[in-house]
Amino acid sequence: MALPLYLFDITYGDIDEQIKEESEIFDAKKGKHLRCRICLHIITDEGQGISIAGGHTHIHANPAGIEYQIRCFRNTTGYGASGTATEKFIWFAGYKWQVAVCNTCGKHLGWLFKRKDRFCGLIHSQLPADSDRLD
Repeated sequence: MALPLYLFDITYGDIDEQIKEESEIFDAKKGKHLRCRICLHIITDEGQGISIAGGHTHIHANPAGIEYQIRCFRNTTGYGASGTATEKFIWFAGYKWQVAVCNTCGKHLGWLFKRKDRFCGLIHSQLPADSDRLD
């Protein structure tokens, strides 16, 4: 199995400065809730966005060839993990994953990725921001 190219990316420059800049970008988005598309339960906040493996947004395909655009978040609270954590068909090296579902309606929202740290990769199309909703 070939390894994804992003595993070999090299970042040049001051890593601490890059992390500070990303934190400021996401901090500016605090208070903009992302909600389950089905039941509108709050899943996370735009300010919880993080960069993993070189980016906040990734496109990956499952073994059936279905592509997902996911966005990475820390401290997401509106979901539950389903199933046993596995290392099969990994998208992020070193992480095990479980399916993430809405705490309220059970809609598939993305995946929880765990090792010593953890983050949630949420499917972009399943989580409209408050400003995207039709009221």
